[in-house]
Amino acid sequence: MKNLFLLLIFLPTILFCQTKEIDSLVLLLNRPDDTIKINILIEIYTNYENSKITDGKKYLDQAYEITEKIENEKWQAHVNINYGKYYNIIGEFDKSLHYFSKAKEYYQKNNNQTALGSACNNLGVTYEKIGKYDDAMACYIEALNIYDVINDSLYLAKTYLNLGLLHFRQNDFQKCGEFYNKSLEIRIKLNDKAGMALVYNNLGILNYYIEDYDNVTQYFEKAYKTYKELGFLRQQAMALANLAEILNIMGQKDRSLKYYFEALNIERLLENKNEQISTLVLISEVYLSRNDYQNALKYAEEGLSLAKQTKAIPELSNSYNVLYQIHKELKNYPEAINNLESYKLYNDSLFSESKMKQITELQTKYETKKKEQQIDNLESEKLINEMKIKRQRNFSFTLMLGFLLVFLFILVLFRQNKKIRLANQLLAYQKKQITDSIEYASRIQSAVLPPAEFISGIIPEHFIIFKPRDIVSGDFYWISQKEGKTIIAAVDCTGHGVPGAFMSMLGFAFMNEIINKEESLVPNVILNQLREYVKESLHQTGKDNEAKDGMDIALCVIDQKNNSLQFSGAYNSLLLFRGKELITLKADRMPIGIQLSEKMSFTNHEITTLPGDCIYIYTDGFIDQFGGNDGRKFKIKAFKDLLKSLNGLPMKDQKKEIERSYYEWKGKSEQIDDILIIGVRL
Repeated sequence: MKNLFLLLIFLPTILFCQTKEIDSLVLLLNRPDDTIKINILIEIYTNYENSKITDGKKYLDQAYEITEKIENEKWQAHVNINYGKYYNIIGEFDKSLHYFSKAKEYYQKNNNQTALGSACNNLGVTYEKIGKYDDAMACYIEALNIYDVINDSLYLAKTYLNLGLLHFRQNDFQKCGEFYNKSLEIRIKLNDKAGMALVYNNLGILNYYIEDYDNVTQYFEKAYKTYKELGFLRQQAMALANLAEILNIMGQKDRSLKYYFEALNIERLLENKNEQISTLVLISEVYLSRNDYQNALKYAEEGLSLAKQTKAIPELSNSYNVLYQIHKELKNYPEAINNLESYKLYNDSLFSESKMKQITELQTKYETKKKEQQIDNLESEKLINEMKIKRQRNFSFTLMLGFLLVFLFILVLFRQNKKIRLANQLLAYQKKQITDSIEYASRIQSAVLPPAEFISGIIPEHFIIFKPRDIVSGDFYWISQKEGKTIIAAVDCTGHGVPGAFMSMLGFAFMNEIINKEESLVPNVILNQLREYVKESLHQTGKDNEAKDGMDIALCVIDQKNNSLQFSGAYNSLLLFRGKELITLKADRMPIGIQLSEKMSFTNHEITTLPGDCIYIYTDGFIDQFGGNDGRKFKIKAFKDLLKSLNGLPMKDQKKEIERSYYEWKGKSEQIDDILIIGVRL
């Protein structure tokens, strides 16, 4: 999901009752008190923030005129905060930063902590939108320090959400989820419906990226329902765009465009330039995927024109990228190259190594400062002095006692040294005996796998990457041919090493027995039978104290004579590349083994194949491998991108490139699991 809309929270500096109608508020403007008029004018403006905000600006202008007339700096700062929010929403970010900074300067000078935190948070929102993530992080951490001190739950919740989004931008999904859930927990306690809806939206996007698909649609529907109930047009547009993106991914292009244009109409009505750019780029990408280059170019150029006005780096990057793709397909190579260079220029500025380092340093500073504040609150000057005196009195005694303990320890260590040497010799002998046994078991395990000559005979174009974490493996592959059909399975048994190897031998034997006796080679029937074998052999009934061992598997049956492929999987899916198109045949989210919520049967997928189709089945070892510069997992999205980049290469060359990418990613990290990847060109 490339371009879903996430929202950050703007924070007000003063609280207003937003349940009153605008007309009734306008009637109150006849009051003589200037500060009351300013307050009412700002409140009227805030009623337009979630609808057509440009219609509300005149009330801000009137409020500012009154603040200048009465020369009231406090109210000028309040108006400046709202000017900052106004220009941020319509996409004029330079002006937004100017007004937020002016307000912050006043609040710092007058030690208004709540309002100062609001100014810092809103500056962070604006910096994030233009791609200055280091500046955004600095502002958010400054706000968190303030809210920690004044113990303001609502503002903490809003800042947590903004920090979560910033970590999302850096692909740190674990940290992002922690901040989102902190924000949601507070909002539920406060019954903050608008805030809950916004967190639901962002959690929907996060769950898509971490592949928890069951929760994606649920979160988006919660968000859209709440925004519609509250009458928030801007947020409704965001929710519509997210639903459109999901439909696009599912291949429902017409419905996707319908929702995109509904969102775009709302954004144009509200004159929200930044949201219009994102939606225009997404519409262009849908048309591009349908080879409708005329409409794709039309909406991409409109998006770029707006992005140049807002000067927002992420939107400029996205606009140039889609224009590069369009001109490349149209074979306008000079234009394609120009757009590619512009895309790389803006994209590199977003994710430079120095910015990542600065963000990490700022996060560390925040954690350190928080701990220092806790220490300051617990320790008074008197307590510190008493501790110093006590330490001085006990220093000599402690030193003498330390020398005595060291001497006794050395004496005991000397006496035990001989026993340790003898024990080490015994352990070395026992280790050799165990290692020899496991290595022999590895030779047995390798012997039962299908021979390379047999596999090449039935699948001329293929590769198998098989890398056990230990000497023996919990992963295994099973390949056979029956009735002119080729059966291929990639299996991941519970555990690795010796326990996993026992399960793999059991699974291999079961597969042989099932295939030999089954008359119809239907993958889900095979998996159902395999599940029963495992449950019966391990005596699994669902009780709490029994073993939950089992297998994850991807199994396909290829009928090249009739150009068909059937697939069924337990947690492990199948990827099929047809030219540039990626087709995913999803596995069921249940194992081969006991599960309380298991379905009666695994799902059977069937698809017509074409010559040149490439299929890939795999276990989770490669995808879950830690590595890279920040020690995170490789992830399924990067795995799919890697396979897509290798599309068209001979299978043996694909194998070399996948292995090279694996070792480059892993670096000095330890291999955490067995690795198995099978690729076949039909």
